[in-house]
Amino acid sequence: MTVASRSVAAIDVGTNSVLMWIARCDASGAIETLVDLAEITGLGRGVDRTRVLDDRAIERTLATLGEYAERARAHDAAIRAVGTSALRDARNAASLLARARDLGVDIEVVSGEREAELTFRGAAHGIDLGSGALTVVDIGGGSTEIVSGASGRVDRAVSLELGSVRLFERHLRSDPPSDDEIASLVREVDAVLATAPLGERVPLVAIAGTATTIGAIARGIDPYDGARAHGLRLDVLELLTIARDLAAKPLAERKRIAGLEPARADVIVAGALLLSRIAARAAAQTIVLSNGGVRVGLALDLLRAAEGAEG
Repeated sequence: MTVASRSVAAIDVGTNSVLMWIARCDASGAIETLVDLAEITGLGRGVDRTRVLDDRAIERTLATLGEYAERARAHDAAIRAVGTSALRDARNAASLLARARDLGVDIEVVSGEREAELTFRGAAHGIDLGSGALTVVDIGGGSTEIVSGASGRVDRAVSLELGSVRLFERHLRSDPPSDDEIASLVREVDAVLATAPLGERVPLVAIAGTATTIGAIARGIDPYDGARAHGLRLDVLELLTIARDLAAKPLAERKRIAGLEPARADVIVAGALLLSRIAARAAAQTIVLSNGGVRVGLALDLLRAAEGAEG
């Protein structure tokens, strides 16, 4: 990236969604959002069982990446992309990576630990959370990152094989899910969380589609607007009520809920239940929702590096 451009396009190729944040740093050091996009492509659907990316999901993801690359070039922005859980797990990921490179998008498949670091940096951007300790939770489709730190520094980070798509495919087969299926999901989540370094009674910041969608449902944000969801505070009892209500509704009814994208309506139950169990484990009373995350953390890293090079 040339320092002169000072614009970056950071892309997060996730298990369920592909996101891009284009940002620019002006002469004063202020960061301006130019473009913020999200598209549900379902890249990791079935990967937990097969360890193979579905051909149709690959094509949807590549089509999205092609559109993103065009938008980035229109803003003269340097493109940087990372891939997470689905691309870590899939045996045929190399084919998608090669085809994405042909589109001008070179995807770095990052470790869960690196994903967690980027998550932490991007989660608090634009939200006043003070300088004390906080815990950031990123529920993805295939994995969940839990990161604790203070004053912008990561102290502990863990990546768990718990995600909305993975849990949905493992446990929730009925429509709506049965009590036994929900109990099975909760047992797996609680068993994994028992070993996770989840700090108690510190601000809990939840990012990514599951958390912000729940915020949109709670506040009636329809159509979804990430800027309105960013910084919302949600009472944990309200979260639990929403999770139970979603679990009680059949898929067709969930697809009509204001603030819930129809493409996310199948996996949102698993994601909401997972978030509610994390909140309970952390003894949290409220959750701060963030529209930030990996793509924002990646862009901030790039912009700061450019600033340092210029200096």
